[in-house]
Amino acid sequence: MTTLNDLAKIAQVNVSTISRYLSGELKVTPATEARIKDAIAQTNYQPNLLARSLRKGKTDTVAVLVPDIYQIGISGIIAGIDKRISSSSKTLMILMTGNNRKRETEAIQELCYRRIDGIIIVGKAFEGEEPDQGIETLESASIPRVLVSRNFAESNIVEIAPDQADGAFQLTEHLINCGYRKIGLILGSRNHPSDLLKLAGYREALQARGLEFNEDLVKEGHYTTENINRIVSKLLHEEVDAIFCATDTMAISALQFVQFSGLSVPGDIAIAGYGGGGWPDMPVPNLTTVDAHIKKLGNTAASLLLDIIDGKDDFVMLNICPVHLKVGTTT
Repeated sequence: MTTLNDLAKIAQVNVSTISRYLSGELKVTPATEARIKDAIAQTNYQPNLLARSLRKGKTDTVAVLVPDIYQIGISGIIAGIDKRISSSSKTLMILMTGNNRKRETEAIQELCYRRIDGIIIVGKAFEGEEPDQGIETLESASIPRVLVSRNFAESNIVEIAPDQADGAFQLTEHLINCGYRKIGLILGSRNHPSDLLKLAGYREALQARGLEFNEDLVKEGHYTTENINRIVSKLLHEEVDAIFCATDTMAISALQFVQFSGLSVPGDIAIAGYGGGGWPDMPVPNLTTVDAHIKKLGNTAASLLLDIIDGKDDFVMLNICPVHLKVGTTT
């Protein structure tokens, strides 16, 4: 393995000079720079990034922690984060928790051990009985952090989130205006603040239009196709005329199950989602959904994190972003 001593001998400079040049701390003459670059090319020198990180006290790496990458909304947020981080000097690392709280805590502890420069946590793991210790670990390690759609409440951590309650209100109101009266709601999990806000918006819209709220029409899908098929089947037996899903991914699964059951959308039943991330290259109708501007959400979250890493401290702690209804052909 080529060492700095080897490079220094070939380039005819001292080790301190070449070390400071490679770290960006020292400018050298064009002639000296040419000799150093020639030495690197001759030896195929690869810098020890870990050692450099330890010396600098940072890794130039940020991480995004997500429950999974298969939901349209989450993948859209990651795309927005990646676009912003790729324009900086940082490298992006993506980790999944599988919606498991223990895995989330372990991942955060590992990232702190690796001296990550900053972390963005998207959503909240809801499976498992373990307490929510990951955030406490981050705080004790003084790691810069930004939350995306996690708590929806004021805290000492910067968070950015779409206006879930207003989006659910807009969508439910739209369904009512279209003539639907028995509207089923499929949440991801009642343990997540995001879904509780959607439930509140749904309920408020029903009550505002004089319709009774029926607890039996509210189900938990836990984001899996198997669960969605079972729940949609139950809602069809309840003779609902519309189904509002808390994510676009669940809405697509519901739509496919309804169509495979021989029913038409929206002729026999309306289907609507939430997120507005789009589903490219799928031969399905244009889904009615709430556009949460997820790529912009991720981009802004990354910008906030980079500002925190740079030492800025003048932030709005809870940033609730507006959403808007996108009417498609499924309602």
